[in-house]
Amino acid sequence: MYLPSLPTKNIVTKLALKNSAICFLTLMFTISSPVLAKTKAPLFTPPAEIKKTSTLVRNYSPYSLINQTEKSIKSIPIEGRLTRINYRLDPKFTSHNLINNYLTQINSLGGEVIFSCRDNACGKASKLESLLKPIDNSGKDNPALVTARINLENRKLFASIYISSWKKATNIQLDTIEVIEEPLDIIAIDKDYLQAEVSEITVKDNSNKDERGASDHPMLTRIPGAYIQDYKSFQFGQTTVASGKVGKKFTTEVIEGKITDIAYNLPRSYSEYEVDANYQAALKKLGFIENFSCIAKECGTHTKFQRNFNALATNGTTESQFYRFYSLQKPTGNVYAMTYVIGYINGLSSELRIVEENTLNTDRLTIDLDGLTDKIAQTGHVALDGLLFEFDSDKLMPEAMDVVKVVAEYLKSHPKQQFYVVGHTDDQGGQSYNKVLSDKRAKAVRSALINDFNIKPTQVESTGLGEYAPVASNMNDAGKTQNRRVELVLRSDNK
Repeated sequence: MYLPSLPTKNIVTKLALKNSAICFLTLMFTISSPVLAKTKAPLFTPPAEIKKTSTLVRNYSPYSLINQTEKSIKSIPIEGRLTRINYRLDPKFTSHNLINNYLTQINSLGGEVIFSCRDNACGKASKLESLLKPIDNSGKDNPALVTARINLENRKLFASIYISSWKKATNIQLDTIEVIEEPLDIIAIDKDYLQAEVSEITVKDNSNKDERGASDHPMLTRIPGAYIQDYKSFQFGQTTVASGKVGKKFTTEVIEGKITDIAYNLPRSYSEYEVDANYQAALKKLGFIENFSCIAKECGTHTKFQRNFNALATNGTTESQFYRFYSLQKPTGNVYAMTYVIGYINGLSSELRIVEENTLNTDRLTIDLDGLTDKIAQTGHVALDGLLFEFDSDKLMPEAMDVVKVVAEYLKSHPKQQFYVVGHTDDQGGQSYNKVLSDKRAKAVRSALINDFNIKPTQVESTGLGEYAPVASNMNDAGKTQNRRVELVLRSDNK
């Protein structure tokens, strides 16, 4: 409990004390006057040759004034405006001599000493210090303590002076408390505010910060002020969602279809609860049914929970997460929605994942050996459109092996030709991520050719180009599908 001195106006009485051959200390008592209301001043002026001064002030606070140290330390509670000042002096100034100076000044002002002690009479030094909590203290040797009451005209002051030392310094902790009525007019009210309608916090449009090529799902607009920080879209793929909980363990479900996965960065003026409630209301209007939800610690540790559904929105705390999984039955194919909201003190994110059941386009598996031979002869490369990978993965789907088999047959019939296996992606997601994914997918095809069909490793070399060599527009799903490919490129060298 540290309190500052009030702004005061001062009538100063200088008291020169000469009680030894060395006159080293002059103390000044400052009386607060209503005429001088804006001047701040300590109760006593600083002693001589100060090495360091520390001050703490509070407008109003309780304070424990020590009035006994025998057997146990006891105190009396007082409240008021307090100034706490700590002086560090040279060790030549002893605690006994300093406390005598303060006692003399208190006596000259007609003050009443409530309690005083020195050395062992002050009790256990560590207990005394834990109650007094000096601002700065460099030792517990030779303790001396005085607490006093000083009555002024229409005012009452209390003082606590604690002095202790060690071989390199002597410390004075001077606390002065001015007893006042508790100020209860610090906070003002505006009654007109209660008559006005509650206004919403305004947010600016941040759509210019969207991930390149990203867009909202046509079914749901974004929350005002949000921008897309991560985005993935697949004409057909697989995704995993948390769909239930048995005991402490979550159950997951793999869903196939057209996938739109959007992570938004939101203004921190929204609460997690507000964002979650808006998703609930919007999806309910569309006819969706909530299948599963968990909030905060119900979901478990956020980092572990996010692994259940490969979250895009991950930045936040366990206590702030809101997860929900919805479904909508339609004759043309069910639609699933997953929402996840998470935040921390300076940030807020949400993720919306929509999965629309559709039919896998198996026409992509119509590659044949003659067509492959003709294409390479004409252009020197061919796109293996039938190479399908699992969602956001380099794992080949089982039906893709038919295409790999055709490629292997061609390579075996042309053993002297060497090829690059080149991976490509669309422009969704980060550039570095796309580069790594395309490289992994190209390596997966090369490994399948070598390990499953006995193609010589020297005949094929893999690499990934990410999003940098599109063959169609990334502005629509059809173009993105064409850009997600692996190509077989004929080499003209023998490096």
